[in-house]
Amino acid sequence: MTARSAFFAVAGLTAFVLAATEAHHAGALTLVRLGLCGAALGIAAATDMAECRIPNRVVLPAVVACGALTLVAGAGATVLWGLALPALFLGVSLARPAALGMGDVKLALLIALGLDGHAPSALLLGVALAACAGVLLLISRGRAAWRRSLPLAPFLATGALLALLQ
Repeated sequence: MTARSAFFAVAGLTAFVLAATEAHHAGALTLVRLGLCGAALGIAAATDMAECRIPNRVVLPAVVACGALTLVAGAGATVLWGLALPALFLGVSLARPAALGMGDVKLALLIALGLDGHAPSALLLGVALAACAGVLLLISRGRAAWRRSLPLAPFLATGALLALLQ
């Protein structure tokens, strides 16, 4: 792990645990799950901004761990409901791969399993933030902005953090 990745992992972990502690009375398993989710989202957001890719070696183990921690906590129904949102992302990705990549689908899965009931608002907030950034980019750059792509991971991570604070 590079120093940059470690920095963003610690930043994400800290932000998510503090948000969960501030907004909810979370148990130890929940704090571990949210910390793991935050660390993975921090690394994914930084990597997506720098390299325009989502690191599978970070996101996939975090998905498995968050899913296991959710099941151990006895929230199996949450896991099933949580799979609906990534399935929607998967459908969009298969229909329009240029608009939404498979890495973004994996991040949606991580958010669904990592945030329990906060996943719908997290994903909605993340997509809304990305849409606002896209509009601002269009206003500032004009037609040339249509050829640019925005990394979605930073917006999904921010949406997830904001959803935890609700």
